[in-house]
Amino acid sequence: MLVLVGAWGPERAAAQPADVTGHWAEEQVLDLLRRGIISADPEGRFNPDGAIGRGQFVAWLVSARAIPRIRLEARPFTDVPTSHAFAPEIETAAAYGMVVSGGAFRPDSPMLRADGFEALLRTLGHTFESSYMSLAPLPFVDADGLSTVARGAVAVAVRSAPPLLREPPSDRLRPGEVMTRAEAASLVWGYIQAVERGGRFTFVRPLGSGVTLVLEKRGALRSLPAWRVQIGAFAEEDRARQLASSMRARGLAAFVDLLDDLHKVRVGSFATRGEAVELQRRLSGEGFQTALVVTLPDYEVLPGPFWTGAVLIEAPGGARLRPALARGAEMGRGRTSDAARRTGAIAAVNGGFFASGGGPLGCLVIDREVVASPQPGRTCAGIHEDGGVLFDVVRLEAAATADGRSTTIDGVNRARGSDEIILYRPAFGASTRTNNFGAEVILAGDTVLSVVDGRGNNSIPAGGSVLSGHGRGRSALLTAFRPGERVVAAARLGPVSGDPRWSGVRHVIGGGPRLLAAGQFVGGEGFRPSFSDRRHPRTALGVLADGRVLLVTVDGRQPYHSLGMNLLELAMLLLQLGVTDALNLDGGGSTTLVVGGSVVNLPSDEAGERPVSDVLLVLPPESAGRRHPVQ
Repeated sequence: MLVLVGAWGPERAAAQPADVTGHWAEEQVLDLLRRGIISADPEGRFNPDGAIGRGQFVAWLVSARAIPRIRLEARPFTDVPTSHAFAPEIETAAAYGMVVSGGAFRPDSPMLRADGFEALLRTLGHTFESSYMSLAPLPFVDADGLSTVARGAVAVAVRSAPPLLREPPSDRLRPGEVMTRAEAASLVWGYIQAVERGGRFTFVRPLGSGVTLVLEKRGALRSLPAWRVQIGAFAEEDRARQLASSMRARGLAAFVDLLDDLHKVRVGSFATRGEAVELQRRLSGEGFQTALVVTLPDYEVLPGPFWTGAVLIEAPGGARLRPALARGAEMGRGRTSDAARRTGAIAAVNGGFFASGGGPLGCLVIDREVVASPQPGRTCAGIHEDGGVLFDVVRLEAAATADGRSTTIDGVNRARGSDEIILYRPAFGASTRTNNFGAEVILAGDTVLSVVDGRGNNSIPAGGSVLSGHGRGRSALLTAFRPGERVVAAARLGPVSGDPRWSGVRHVIGGGPRLLAAGQFVGGEGFRPSFSDRRHPRTALGVLADGRVLLVTVDGRQPYHSLGMNLLELAMLLLQLGVTDALNLDGGGSTTLVVGGSVVNLPSDEAGERPVSDVLLVLPPESAGRRHPVQ
């Protein structure tokens, strides 16, 4: 339980103290005084070079964040009695994750500089980023002994633009020394600037073979999110709304959010995580499969935060870009990180859209073999023999030929429709999974092994294929093929534009819509406005004017970390990065960026990394005697 106790703590605006005139932190102190975040003492002094206590520093941060003070029923620290002057601020900071609850807080002890940087990092919502920012070089001679979190916090403070750390230049950080009031005021002022002006920081790491990783965080959350408990996710909207209604009948606020074609039922609307945890425990005890989620009512209008991860591949000739089925040799769902580790990839992202069973929804070609048919009117990306990337709407050009007779094939490795002929290859699985209302021609290599009528779900031979027909397709197969005949079943994807460069394309991956063509936004391709115009996690493939290739991921649906982007925002980001042509890939909970076998972004699904159908790998250059398998 929590109780609001007002928006401002012990600090009150006061007249300008005489002892800050000419001080290096004068500008920051005076601005915080004007804002009412800090104050002078009763004698009109600020004492800029005196030590600041831990409780008072946290109170300044809470005031700067402009959140209402709350009182917790259970005390977060053993040594902060309710009568302490800064108890409301310390409890508020604990409730909002600005400080870590538990044990002793030592509110009257001086704040050490390293601890101050960590508190600032948590207040900004940059805890996730501290793990990789800890690897960034620091311009201090005394930073070697810092913890990972502290080192990451200092790196964020130093490398942010505008910088959070605005002290006089020095090669010493002094992490174990007591923080002065001026240093504390400078950090708090830096926090305000980062929120109001949209600060950013970047991490760049060469990965070898002409591949570079670039991670960037822009902005910080301005408004307060709401914590909820998810208790169900349904493909059918009616089931979700029935469950939500039953929760409302119990007096609980209930919401149905449509995300990635699932209707997710979420209960409650709490200011703090702790309150949501109490409800989660109760509902879990009733047998619900629960997950904590944090959300915002104004996702679409806030100026940040945004987290982006990019992999830049230098001009063709070095690392190789190629798609792969996530599970290796067969269709089905697997994790991007597993595929990356299995193939020895330098980096990887999730690929195109997919059906619930794990089959690709859109074009997929691996080593010139068509694995999945294109979606009509949707753009695909072709990866050329020389490593270049082309974009175009493509169509399937497929036929089975025997003794000069050619029979058109309507699709590859997908469900058979009325009057269609579908080509099934081993990647589809062990069998065709068709019904009995058709005929199937079973090929061992290029020879007809048997022709089966009225019995579906036949086995797909290793190294062979099956032609499956229904209606007119059935009649065509029964007329055209006989056991023992030699048949050439060929399939390729041809560009609608007729671009001759596609003759050299080795791999193709699907997605949609096309984001950029010669620097102009495209969009469209029949996607719903809820997909295109709302902010979601995103994954994209782009090409710069000089031929370099860029893989980009944008995290989303996580208020403190990243809001996500709509398609126009994604296209604008790509333009800013120098991209001229680009394709949107699958996003939402599928968005995943893997480097060195580890996930380096924050996938948005409640369960973590989502299994996907196919992936896009960045593989090391081939060398004599060394190949990297994709299965």
